[in-house]
Amino acid sequence: MTEPSPLPRPTDSHAPIRLCPDLPTRAGFDSDHPLAQGLVGEEGPTIAHLGDLAALLPEPVSAPLVIDADATGPWLLAMLAALAESWPGGAAALRGALCNDALDLCRGPATPPWSGEAALDLAADTLSWSRRALPGLRGARLRVAAPRDGDALRPLVAALHSGLSLLAATARRERPQHLRAAATGVEFLMPGSGPGDRAAGACLSELWRALLLERHGPGFAPPKGLVLYPSDPEAQGFADTPLPGRDALHTALLHRETSEGAAAWLSRPAAISPAPPAPQDIDAARNAALARWRRERDGNAVQKSLLALREAAKRGINVMGPSVACAKAGVTTGEWAATLAGALPPATPAAPAIALTSSGERMAACARLDAATRGLSRPLTLLLVRPGLDARPWSGHPLLRAAQECGVALRDCGARRMPAEIATIAYRDKPHVLIFGLSNPQSVEMANATILALRKAGFGSIPMFGLVAFDADPPLLQELHAKVTLRNIHETAVDEFLEDLSRMVISGNALPDRGLT
Repeated sequence: MTEPSPLPRPTDSHAPIRLCPDLPTRAGFDSDHPLAQGLVGEEGPTIAHLGDLAALLPEPVSAPLVIDADATGPWLLAMLAALAESWPGGAAALRGALCNDALDLCRGPATPPWSGEAALDLAADTLSWSRRALPGLRGARLRVAAPRDGDALRPLVAALHSGLSLLAATARRERPQHLRAAATGVEFLMPGSGPGDRAAGACLSELWRALLLERHGPGFAPPKGLVLYPSDPEAQGFADTPLPGRDALHTALLHRETSEGAAAWLSRPAAISPAPPAPQDIDAARNAALARWRRERDGNAVQKSLLALREAAKRGINVMGPSVACAKAGVTTGEWAATLAGALPPATPAAPAIALTSSGERMAACARLDAATRGLSRPLTLLLVRPGLDARPWSGHPLLRAAQECGVALRDCGARRMPAEIATIAYRDKPHVLIFGLSNPQSVEMANATILALRKAGFGSIPMFGLVAFDADPPLLQELHAKVTLRNIHETAVDEFLEDLSRMVISGNALPDRGLT
């Protein structure tokens, strides 16, 4: 890779330095992987190995470091510890925090290929290890989301659930005394710093302390800075939002812990304008530098360190020590993630149980869909495809759940599929309707490539539906719009979606556009 620019140092020594790499790095892919195309360096620096991190931090830092790296957070922390060994005071002098919410991670674009339980175990490894090796760095900073529609209960419950799940995973892997030490590495970050946020933070802190005592016994002393507040006075949070009582919060938490519907679908993201493509010479130089790094490192040391990492992951041993060894040997981000993916239990798609109201319109739409499919030789089958790197779950969205409740068979071919793979699956399964889950500009480009691959495979004509989950500029969708019926997933009602499916089955063609608002 081309050498990244050093991270800007804050003028205030107490202000943190934020380390948030691009999506391919956060998801565990090197820049030369096909799924990284178009996303390298878009949202942050590309960090493929220890050399990249050293270029970003060429000098020792005294300011706190906040690592926000999703699936590869443990890996970036391991590389940081390896880099800081040569700094004054060594790695033990590092200050800061790792944003390490395993439950939220499994609902985002950088969702790892390993299971949610494995993600929690990995987060528990990181929390325990950081308390011992990096005492000045908190191993789990959990963000409390801002309330939506005046609902202060949901974000507080989600944060508590994440913290308690992390400590439960830690308790399975650590002795009680180590668990007590690990618990001091958990902290919560509120969305704002006004009076409403401080009242909500006090409520969260009080219940957190009570739950630690209830579930793990005495001896737990939450840190003084358990709840943090942003320094930005403009940050919006719990202002003018009525707070739930402690009993209501506790009851909602217990319900969430036992409910299959705990994973709510993501809120609407901000508008995205496609970034101009990177010049080909920059991409070529970046990938040439990555290839040179692989050639010049000690291949035997790399293989030995990856083998030790794999064995630790398979045997349930803390993977952070082996990860630091991997960083020193020159292992890349993609190699680290691929090794864990091969050793840890894989993710299994589980659609959350979403209760849908049965209105008269809904029943009528289901009846019309049933009538439209009556002549088919098998149940109406939808194939959900999610081209590109964004791996957030889709099958639990209310639109798709409503179709299933009307007797439609939904098949999800899985995330991070290349166009040729999708064409092969579609040719094998022969669905009645192909549904594209479009999360970002890259997924739109890969959807166009998928349609081309389908035509080359001789698949023939098939109704295709595109659910757009981001605010895309119209020119980006122009090519796809000519072949696929596009709907904004945030603006389409369930009844409208069912009606669209009925008309698609009857006509066998795309539908007129109602507009993407």
